Order: sequence, then structure tokens, then C-alpha cells
Amino acid sequence: MSKRKSRTRSKGKRPAARPAPDPRTRRFTDEDRTRALELIRSGMKRAEVAATLGTTTESLRRWWRSAQEQGQLPEAAPAVPTNGNAPEETAAATAPTKAPHDPGQGLGAHEAEAILQIKKRHPSMGPAQIRAQLKRFKNWRLSVRAIARVLRDHGYEPVAQGSRPKDFSPQSWEAPWRNAVWQADFTELRVGGERRQLLVVLDDFSRFCVGHRLLEHPTSEAVVEVLTQAIRRHGKPEALYTDRGGPFLAWRSTSALAHFLEGHLIDHLLSRPYRPMGRGKIEALIGTVQRELWQVKHFESVEVAEEELARFFHGYNHRRAHMGIDGLTPADRFFGRADEVRAVIDARSRQRQGAHALADGIPLTEEILAPAEVLRLVLVDGVMELRLFGARVRLGTLEP
Repeated sequence: MSKRKSRTRSKGKRPAARPAPDPRTRRFTDEDRTRALELIRSGMKRAEVAATLGTTTESLRRWWRSAQEQGQLPEAAPAVPTNGNAPEETAAATAPTKAPHDPGQGLGAHEAEAILQIKKRHPSMGPAQIRAQLKRFKNWRLSVRAIARVLRDHGYEPVAQGSRPKDFSPQSWEAPWRNAVWQADFTELRVGGERRQLLVVLDDFSRFCVGHRLLEHPTSEAVVEVLTQAIRRHGKPEALYTDRGGPFLAWRSTSALAHFLEGHLIDHLLSRPYRPMGRGKIEALIGTVQRELWQVKHFESVEVAEEELARFFHGYNHRRAHMGIDGLTPADRFFGRADEVRAVIDARSRQRQGAHALADGIPLTEEILAPAEVLRLVLVDGVMELRLFGARVRLGTLEP
């Protein structure tokens, strides 16, 4: 005899509720598909259509593509009124409206002209850098996209930026105050048919170029001369940060630079071999000199090159907003006026619309000048010297 399995139901327990049907396993008729496509045609969002019919947006996408390939897309279904009005009235009431064009939108002619002037003066600048210049010197807040559109409309190609590896986190460091650390480095430039070495000395905290010189050969004595002149103008640094090149580090004997730094109690910080980390600021400045000066102009003589270098570094220090220091100029930080300048810029830039009425006659750059020594008469070893902006003129010895 076969044993019959008994089915027992535990007392006090209700049967489990049936799960809701999965829309992915439901069978839809051709009428359901046609109705879904009509609702999509009428302007209803696919998520709402899927909720109405109990299907998924992925199914709607497949239905739409299949009907489009077969040329069987239905006409738009009239919207169903829910307030008792006629379908035409409901469609007119729910039709999307488009705001009228505002002729005051966009940049003014004087703003576009200012953008193009900066781009012509600094060809390697991108929209973000141009925005920083306009904010610092004209107190304007323009969007990066608007500036990029002006450059594109006038035929300028986008400035290519090097890509960074994935998950790259730059490690930045800067000195805590001015004259805490100076950086120095050489780069080779060509003047006419000759090669020259450009020495640049930079204040790490402010990015202010405290000294530079165009030399025939990179020597330790030349570094001492440039440092001596920079200290007379801007004070003594606490440390000098350089690479391990020959002009900065002598292997067999003590160099003139080592004697100079030891005599002035200046620490000499050296970068690790084959690891140029921490010297990005001065390398960026050297790259800017090459892009915006040496690749733009051709110098036939050393004298002309020196004049252009002096003009360039003066503009870099006083008339160029720096992205690494919140859009301020190196002089703003070096001379301790960063907070005041930032407060003035923020206050005036909020009234940008007033610039339209004052556009005529406003220069491109409005520099906030700091006190500067112009003329000095000194006596050095019995010889009277006249110094004008760092230049030295020997007047002769004093006679009793």
C-alpha cells in the first residue's frame, strides 16, 4: 500500500502572501505596446509610462527601438484631460513655455576686447587664467565658459593641458612667510646665434621674482652676485633651495656660494637626486618665460633680451594674477597687502554691472602700487655711488 503524504497546516499561521508579479516576466499584448508608445509620443516621461503600465523603462526602450526600425511608430495620442476641460485647452495650458530672449545676456563688447587683449599679451593663458586677470585688475567676475566662447569665436585654439594619472593627488608645500625660502635655478636660452644661461631667484611664499640675470656660463660667483643684489633690495632669506647642479654645489672644494651662505647664516636646502619635487614653482616660472617671451620674440642681441627680461619680470611680479595664490599678484603677497587687496576685489566685483557704464577709458590693468625705493646715494669703500632702481652708477672717490 502506498503511503499518502499528509498535508498539515500549522495552527495559528496564515499562508504567506503571494509576491507581486515581476514586470520583467509579465506578458504584454500588442495593444499594451502601442498604448505605451502613444503615451511616450504625447510627451509623458518614460518612468511615468512604465509605472502606469506596470513595466520597466528598459522594456519601453526596446519597444521604441523595434517600432522605429520597422517604421511603425504611432502618432502622438491626445492628452487625457483630468480637470474637465477640452483636450485642446488642457494641451495649451500644459504646453512648455520658452522664456523670451534677453538681449542683455552675454558679454559686452568692452569685456570681449579686454579678454582678447590679455590673450594677445599672454598667448599661453587659458580661460581660467584670463578670468583671474580680469578679477584682479578690473574687478570683474566672468564665467570661464563665457571667456572660452569669446576665444573660440575669435579663432583661438584651446590651451592644451597635460593629463594627470588617475587618483593623482598633488602634494603642495609653500613657505610660511616671505623670505623664509628662496628658490634658484638655471635654464638655457638662445639669443641670436649664441646660448645664454638665465638665472632666476624666486620667493617661495609669494612667487615673487627677487632676482634674475642672463649669463654666458652658470657659475657660483654669478649666483652670489644676484643673491647679493636681491638681499639689498628685499632682505635676507632664511634658506636657499636649489638642485645639485654645479653652480650650487661643489664636490671637491668649497664654492663661493657656500662661503656666501655660511657668512650670511643662510641654510642651503638641496633637492634629492633625480627627484625634482618641491621645485615646481620656479620650474613653472621658467616655463612661462619660455612660452610667453622666448617662443614669441626673437632677440638679436643680449642687450635687447635683458631689457625684455626686466620688463617681463616686472609685469610678472606686479601685473599678473597668479592661480596658485588665489588670483593675487606675487607683489600682493610679498609686500603684505594680500588681505586688503582681496577685500577690495570682492567688494567691487559684486558690482560688475556697473562696469558697463564705466567701460570707456578704463585701462586694462589697474595696479596697486607699493612703496618702492627709486634713488639712493651711498658711499662704498670711499667711492660715491648713485643707485636708481637697482642700477649702479659710480660717481667717483671723495676728495678731502
